[in-house]
Amino acid sequence: MALPAEAISADLLAAQNRLAQLQAKSRTERLALGAPVDRNSHGRTPVPSPLQLPSDLPAHLGWGSVPLTAVARKTTTPTLSEIEDRRLEIGDDALSPILPAPTPPDKTVKLYPDIAAGLFQRELTAPGRIWLLLRHVDSDGRGWLDVAEVRAQLSDKESPWQVCGWRQLRNLLNKGEGIFWVRADGRIWLRSITHVAAALQVTRLVLPPVALPVSSLTKNIGQVRAHLYASFHSSRGGKMETERPGAASGSPSAPIARATIASMTHVIPRTQRRYEKAARVHTSHNFAIGGKPNAETVEEATWQHGQATFRLNDKKGLQGTNGQSYIAWQLPNSYAGPHRSQPKGQQKRINQALSDLFMQGMTGNGQRLLEKRFYGHGRAAAQAYNRGTVQDIYWYDGRGSNGRARIWYCLESRKK
Repeated sequence: MALPAEAISADLLAAQNRLAQLQAKSRTERLALGAPVDRNSHGRTPVPSPLQLPSDLPAHLGWGSVPLTAVARKTTTPTLSEIEDRRLEIGDDALSPILPAPTPPDKTVKLYPDIAAGLFQRELTAPGRIWLLLRHVDSDGRGWLDVAEVRAQLSDKESPWQVCGWRQLRNLLNKGEGIFWVRADGRIWLRSITHVAAALQVTRLVLPPVALPVSSLTKNIGQVRAHLYASFHSSRGGKMETERPGAASGSPSAPIARATIASMTHVIPRTQRRYEKAARVHTSHNFAIGGKPNAETVEEATWQHGQATFRLNDKKGLQGTNGQSYIAWQLPNSYAGPHRSQPKGQQKRINQALSDLFMQGMTGNGQRLLEKRFYGHGRAAAQAYNRGTVQDIYWYDGRGSNGRARIWYCLESRKK
């Protein structure tokens, strides 16, 4: 029973018109490709049979006729070259009006940010780039590559991994000898992550690894260094990659001062800003809110935080009563890198091997574990506060974020 026209909604009519347009467009494309366009009673396009009988064949020919089979296949099934010629005639855009052409994902190589920091400290980012590329080229995991193969992969202009000429590649191979690889009998034997970390004086892998796109390693050396530096922020702030502006986040990356970043990555602050811009590191500003201002609290806050202290007038009552004033100060920025985080995998085993390689008392590269001060919610901050600490504890409740700034709350230490 058909429905009256006035009972059909405008949305349904629009959908039917859209469906009719797509069907007409699909029919035109299939005609251009020489594909069948007739549909059966179920609305599906029948699959052509290679033995479908043409209507003008003599009646005495049977199904077992070799000439009939050859004619039927030639008539019903277009060759690959014919299909490609017809696609060129109608254009690639008409092949699929709905689904875009799939693009293969960029291949990645696992990078530990602590090793990247060791490359900066020893000024070995250029040969370190070659080591990472060779680990990717060695897809079979043999642990060695022929020198001729390395030359073809990294120096040939036709290679997708070409980064420099053969003369420069020889210089880099000489510079990285004994650190990243050992050459013998025309082969380059790649050293493991453990031995490379030990050669770079990295005593422990603290931060989890990230997935570094191989395509970033084939760019100019400045871009390579920017991504090596950005791996530090990607490892610390991986959970911020999925955060949307204005949305609550239970665990943002902790604020960190540029002096601290410099001590851990061995990149000076001026270069940090340049690398962050080149690698598209997302920066968020952080502010802390304290108590109500009076002569004593203002003097104490100014003594602790210096020129970062200011008076916050809460006109809209976001923190309490409308028009209430609070002591506030700016915290260091938070950062989120562009790389995906990776599972730790054998990081624990690597650290055990590193502890065996280093003698007791060796200082390494100055790595140190920082006391945690920033927490993603108030409960964890309260637990840390009750354990006693000599530093202020900060916590974040997910509010007051607009993608560029966050508001933190402070539990002042009782041991001041």
